Amino acid sequence: MRHVAVIVETSTQYGRNLIRGIARYGRLHDWQIHFEYRGKSTAEPDWLADFKGDGVITTSPDQCHSRALKEQGVAVFDLQSTMLDPAGEHLIVDSDHRAVGRMAADHFIEKGHRHFAFLGYSDHNVSREREIGFTEALAARGHKPHCHHTPERKARSFESLQKGDLSFIESLPKPCALFCCWDEVAFRAVQSAIELQIAVPEDLAVLGVDNDPVFSSTSRIPLSSIDPDIIRMGFLAASWLAELMSGKELQQIKLERLVPPKGLVIRQSTALDAIEDPVVRRFLELLRQQRPGLLSIEELSRDCHVSRRLLEQRVKAATGKTPRQLLSQTLVEGIQRFLSQTDYTLAHIADLLGFEHAERLSHLFRRQTGKTPGEYRKSTGA
Repeated sequence: MRHVAVIVETSTQYGRNLIRGIARYGRLHDWQIHFEYRGKSTAEPDWLADFKGDGVITTSPDQCHSRALKEQGVAVFDLQSTMLDPAGEHLIVDSDHRAVGRMAADHFIEKGHRHFAFLGYSDHNVSREREIGFTEALAARGHKPHCHHTPERKARSFESLQKGDLSFIESLPKPCALFCCWDEVAFRAVQSAIELQIAVPEDLAVLGVDNDPVFSSTSRIPLSSIDPDIIRMGFLAASWLAELMSGKELQQIKLERLVPPKGLVIRQSTALDAIEDPVVRRFLELLRQQRPGLLSIEELSRDCHVSRRLLEQRVKAATGKTPRQLLSQTLVEGIQRFLSQTDYTLAHIADLLGFEHAERLSHLFRRQTGKTPGEYRKSTGA
């Protein structure tokens, strides 16, 4: 059995996924993992000075103990260390940030968007690399995104971030596809859009990175996100450490260095295709914001300031579906969310969605899905 110290922050989704990947490798190779809960900028723990193990993986900015261990012959893999290659200096093991940006561009193009934007940090390499991948992929298709960068770290405050976000988001054309360098930034962008009364995703589609469940579940509009596969990165970092523990030098290791993103996790913030028609965008926004069981096509057409016939024509032309079909779809999706995520009774769900009677809810749901609400809830394991 090998004993490995993992000095990685547990306060972020990135750090926790790194640890999961390292632990996955460790279980396969009989490692005992030593770690503790820690913040992103926390100094290395004092117990590491007396560590008698075989290896260390660290992301700590203060590495006094791991450096001393390295001098004593312990294998130390610093995830912040760099190496030179023909393209310049890069982290030894890293996420393929440009591929993340390209994936964001591809997603928005497939959704039919014609206006694009990027929100990130000018003084952070990860943000810059993701922006480069995004802008290059769009440029290859004849598009140029609007870009906004937050202040440098020394001038950064909540007030400056919020003020910059608001003015930038307010200036964007509608509809627009906004790629944010992290879920934290995407979360803030959605808050700004709501404050400006800009509909997400109808007027502003927002995409983040990291698939962080805290930001996704806390956001008023559930966030779509790119999973950069940090668990795979942790597994790969452990593989590099194993090579170091076998006696190899860093320059001798020929393992994979860049980890491609795992894929997109689509949630509400980018769930709609881009729609240029403002009447249809307003119609879709009304479906999402109100209790759909109370809605009628006549009321929706009045709120959109067009006749029912014109609403039907424009919705059908933009989406391929009639207003009635989209209303039924919205109702069914709402019922499915409550059935799969809560233990609410049908009567309570019917009240929340605006149905006068639970029997009407059950009839609609069975007609649209072929299952009773009870059968659907059982199938989801809720």
